[in-house]
Amino acid sequence: MQLRTLEIFCDVAQLRSFSKAAAASGITQSAVSQAIHHLEQSLGVQLIDRSTRPLTLTDPGTRYHNGLAEILSKYHRLEQEVASVAREVDGTLHVAVI
Repeated sequence: MQLRTLEIFCDVAQLRSFSKAAAASGITQSAVSQAIHHLEQSLGVQLIDRSTRPLTLTDPGTRYHNGLAEILSKYHRLEQEVASVAREVDGTLHVAVI
């Protein structure tokens, strides 16, 4: 399972719409639908109740979203932390004056 698929699921859960999630992700609605379908198949559970408008999460979908939101938040913070370390200047500076 790819991180991007998990982010797409969170977008759908937050925006409660496949088309809005697609626009936010910069991909097609069909790609979002396929990603969610593959995710549900790999988990063996329905995450989204498609019979309601706007979309709602099933009970397993709500649990999954809550857990993913926390994991993705930590992951993005870690990325920022590592990137900021790479920008820090490190080492010893020697200055000579005549």
